[in-house]
Amino acid sequence: MRRIYLIACGTSYHAALVGKFLIEGFCRVPVEVDIGSEFRYRDPIIGENDLLVAISQSGETADTLAALREAKRKGAMTLAICNVVESSLAREANHVIYTYAGPEIGVASTKTFATQLVILFLLALRIGREVGFLSEEAGKAWLKS
Repeated sequence: MRRIYLIACGTSYHAALVGKFLIEGFCRVPVEVDIGSEFRYRDPIIGENDLLVAISQSGETADTLAALREAKRKGAMTLAICNVVESSLAREANHVIYTYAGPEIGVASTKTFATQLVILFLLALRIGREVGFLSEEAGKAWLKS
């Protein structure tokens, strides 16, 4: 894996900012974080050896969906982290991890934000093991702490 892109809007964007530090720390793979609306307009250098992780509470955020489509068009692998089963984002991504946080009532999606952080933490551990940077013992120690 050459590079990971975390794409999101609103509260999910803030989870992505934390995810960048987790993934780079556990994996030593470079991570770029973009707001969904900005990603496609900057003509990103993304391709076959890259992973785009699209993070969304609803799975229907138009800018995040457009970024996912752009990444797929350029040959990148895509992963959706979202709360709504069978949302557009979940259906269009190559892989999906559901947060199962339940419905959000307010604009600040606190439940979804917390579950996104947990998933990004676990994803960072998994990728760290996959690329060989994080030992099994270190991974278990992080899970116990």
